[in-house]
Amino acid sequence: MLMLTHTYLLQNILDMAGIRNYNPDIFVYNIVPDLLTIHPDISSRETHKIKRLLQIPPMHPKAAYVMFHLFVDDLAHYGFISPGIPDDFDPDSNGYTYIKGKPLIDSILAFQHKANKAISYNEAVYRSHLIVEMVYDLIIIDYIKNNKTIELLANAVYFTAKEKMDEFVATINWIYGLDELKVRDVMKKSLSYMTEERLKKTMNIEGRIRLYAYKFGLQYDEPLYLAEMKNIFLHASQLLDNDTIFLRETEETVKKYGWLPPVI
Repeated sequence: MLMLTHTYLLQNILDMAGIRNYNPDIFVYNIVPDLLTIHPDISSRETHKIKRLLQIPPMHPKAAYVMFHLFVDDLAHYGFISPGIPDDFDPDSNGYTYIKGKPLIDSILAFQHKANKAISYNEAVYRSHLIVEMVYDLIIIDYIKNNKTIELLANAVYFTAKEKMDEFVATINWIYGLDELKVRDVMKKSLSYMTEERLKKTMNIEGRIRLYAYKFGLQYDEPLYLAEMKNIFLHASQLLDNDTIFLRETEETVKKYGWLPPVI
C-alpha cells in the first residue's frame, strides 16, 4: 500500500489502543520502506526485502513502526506476514492487491501494446497491483480527510527533519546499514516532496495517473494515452468500490501476530 493508507492504518491502531501521547516522527518510521526510495541509489527491493522482526532492541524502539509497514505490505502483497525475508515476486500471489488487480492485467497489456511499449505478463501483474494501491488511497479518502492524515504526515516529515534526525539516522542505520548522508538527503528531499499542498494534489484519479505515468515513462499528456489510462484506473476504482475490508482484516491480523505499538 502507499504512504497515506499506511499512515491512516497506524492512526487507527493507535486510536483503538487509546494511545494519544507520541511524537509525530513515528509516522515517518512507518513509511520508511517507501520514503527511502526517494534516493536514486536506494531501491524498494532493498527496503522491503529484509527480515521481519517482532522483537526490537530497546535502543531503537521506533524500528517497530518500520516493521509495522512491512507487515501491512506483506498482507497486501502475499496474504500473510512473512516469518523472515519474503520470497521473490510471485505473479500468482494471493495478496489483496494482486487478487484485486487481476481484472486489470489484460487492459494494461493492451494499452502498452498500443503505446508501442509492450511489457511482459509479469510486469503487467506488478503494475496492476500498483494501480490498486494507488486507487486505494482514493477509496478511503473520507477516512483520510476526517482524520487529517495528510496534515499529520506532512507535519511528521517536518518534525523529524528538524527535531529528530540524529535518532532517525541511527535507527535507519541499524535496520538497513545505510550511509548517514543518504538518509539525511532523503529527509531533505522529503521536506519539499511531502508538503501538505503537494500531497493533496495527488488525491484524485488524475493525480494518480500522473504518478503512474511518471514512474513508467508514459505520456499522460497525450489525450489518447490519458483516456486509456483513466479507463484502467476507473476500472480499478470499481473493483474496490469502497472496500474497507482490507483495513479491518489487516488491523486484526497484525494484532493477532503480536505487534504492539512500543511504549516510548
